[in-house]
Amino acid sequence: MTPADQINIGLALTCILDASLSAIDPSGAALRRAQYNLREGLRLAEEMNAANNGAADIIREVVASISESETL
Repeated sequence: MTPADQINIGLALTCILDASLSAIDPSGAALRRAQYNLREGLRLAEEMNAANNGAADIIREVVASISESETL
């Protein structure tokens, strides 16, 4: 999987996550909790040297996309 594919998958997953959580919680708190949990899970995986794979790359893209959308 190329880096561009990972970015596209990350963006798509972020859009799905955002739409789902916005429908459930329009305040955005659920999206912030999801971002926190994904970021913490990634941090733990990195501490255990288990974050060198495609799945971790996609999670990084999702977290980055959520962070970027918050600043808009």
